Amino acid sequence: MLNIEIKILSVNELNDFRTIRLSALEKSPRMFGSTYVAEVAKPPIFFENCLSSSTVFGAYHKNKIIGLATFTQETGIKFSHKAYLSSVFIEPEFREKGIASQLLREVVEYSKKYVEQILLTVADDNKPAINFYKNFGFQAYGLEPMALKDNEEYIDEILMKCFVL
Repeated sequence: MLNIEIKILSVNELNDFRTIRLSALEKSPRMFGSTYVAEVAKPPIFFENCLSSSTVFGAYHKNKIIGLATFTQETGIKFSHKAYLSSVFIEPEFREKGIASQLLREVVEYSKKYVEQILLTVADDNKPAINFYKNFGFQAYGLEPMALKDNEEYIDEILMKCFVL
């Protein structure tokens, strides 16, 4: 088993965050609502704002960031019991090694201090990701047709939820 360190990223890891975010957009373009081209030219303040508006978890192997998961808690008084999981990504050469499971376990443990439920969306044709989330107790509760538009292709997304009480 690989020696993996999971940590919450701060502004000190801004370059690591930018690196893994751009890698995710480049290597898994269908998984994200943005694109590599749209973000590669963004200034550092853009990535700093991403870090400050969410709790971003990074997975490291030998001091190199290889994975990412973003946890964003709702701020409204009647919504703050919920958070969204997004931008889950593991570098392709590190997949199938249990790193995504380790990363998600950390996010879920962290979330128990702050929220009652975690929500996420996943492309309806991404069966490995859907099964992965189901193994962590996430259940589908809806479908958003045409949720993403990539050029002229639409992607439906499954809405999933996990109670962490």
